[in-house]
Amino acid sequence: MRASKRNRGVSTTLGYVLTLSITAVLVSGLLIGTGQYVDDQRRQVADRELSVLSERIAARTADIDRMVRAGDGTNEVRVRIDLPRTVAGESYRIEVSEPTVTTPRTHDIMLTTGQTDQAVTVSLRTGLDIEAASLSGGNLVVVYNPADGRLSFESGDTVSPAVLAPSLTPSQRPSLTRSLTPSLPGRSSVPGGGV
Repeated sequence: MRASKRNRGVSTTLGYVLTLSITAVLVSGLLIGTGQYVDDQRRQVADRELSVLSERIAARTADIDRMVRAGDGTNEVRVRIDLPRTVAGESYRIEVSEPTVTTPRTHDIMLTTGQTDQAVTVSLRTGLDIEAASLSGGNLVVVYNPADGRLSFESGDTVSPAVLAPSLTPSQRPSLTRSLTPSLPGRSSVPGGGV
């Protein structure tokens, strides 16, 4: 009878060790799988944010290009583009290339993240040359210099608020008036009209 009591103690201890081992394997597998999922999601978010930011930079630069070409081109123009300093928790760089095609001028604007090395490139056609640049992510200022007839990019984090677009006076603001009287179903909205 003594031998059977020893085996019981061993089987309880062995069962406990096996349970802990299986639990440890399952938890570590869960942590590894979740970590991979979070990394994949972070990459997707960073890619989407870089795409949005590159399109915003390209659109504002194209607007400035059209504005300068529509005017006489004798005045300096400075327009600030507000951008975040980080994308999905990572710093990023903004790089503008020399023109790849000369008529119309085609420039590539590339945004790259620091740690995951993701890159998004958008091509921009302009009538003016754009000076090649490489800047840290954050606010930008697009500058037109009439002396050389080119657009350039500067970091907007150190620029004074005077660079921002001027405020519109009340006479320049678009009218936003509209009728605030809702028409209810089954009722006439004409004054004096019956139900």
